[in-house]
Amino acid sequence: MNIGIFSKTYENCSLEETFQKLNNDDIYHVQFNFASAGLSPLPDSIPAETIISIKTLAQQYSIKMDILTGTFNMIDPDIEARNEAIAQFELQCKAAHELGIPIVSLCTGSRNPESKWKWHDDNLKQDAWNDLIDTTKKIIKFAEKYNVILGVETEASNIINTADKARQYLNEINSPYLKIIMDGANLFHPGQKQPMKETLDNAFKLLGKDIVIAHAKDFSYDGSLKFVAAGEGELDFAYFIHLLHQVGYDGSIIMHGLSEQQIPSSKQFLERILSNE
Repeated sequence: MNIGIFSKTYENCSLEETFQKLNNDDIYHVQFNFASAGLSPLPDSIPAETIISIKTLAQQYSIKMDILTGTFNMIDPDIEARNEAIAQFELQCKAAHELGIPIVSLCTGSRNPESKWKWHDDNLKQDAWNDLIDTTKKIIKFAEKYNVILGVETEASNIINTADKARQYLNEINSPYLKIIMDGANLFHPGQKQPMKETLDNAFKLLGKDIVIAHAKDFSYDGSLKFVAAGEGELDFAYFIHLLHQVGYDGSIIMHGLSEQQIPSSKQFLERILSNE
């Protein structure tokens, strides 16, 4: 299992500087974000020379781009903004295909008008679910056209906020182009300190066969749930990685939710666990 990282963890860097830093940190797998190439994460256009530059530098520095960030609010209450994002998403899938990136990440979203990463009680309503299904059916066509997988994960603030809902979602869409990003920390909710192993076991029982990429961030409880760098919280990473191996997953585990300064310690933490598995 390879250790990777979100490319935008390296802030205020040119694309080549980012790849140089990856080499310096002995990391060769990334979740790529177009912000690392000086563009918006969801750009309205991507110059052909930018695609060429990304591919050339990735090859030069032996960087494997395992997944492309494509998150937008799939149930945005602003219908016009949602439709614009759906249209843009085709460009994201096309770029992933051109760059040889097999997976594009999703955010199932929230009815919260301020942020797709903030909860809103309207997420529980049937019309929110209907919008999620409608948006998914539209973007699945782009995934099929460009032969990329769409990766979804549970998010406490999103409409898909439990493993059970993720299973329901995959079953309803019923497409080989929709799979799971497994993030152990995202299985735990604010104010609900669920039993560790039982929560992980349930998620892997329901979703294990559909995992296409794994994320490595941690969580801590200090009156509320906070996301922290891997190794600085309460997630049982040894058991999490054991379950990944148990379901036959041998891809990358992508660090995020950390600063550049935290990379060495988190990477060493994961390496120790992987060496004992």
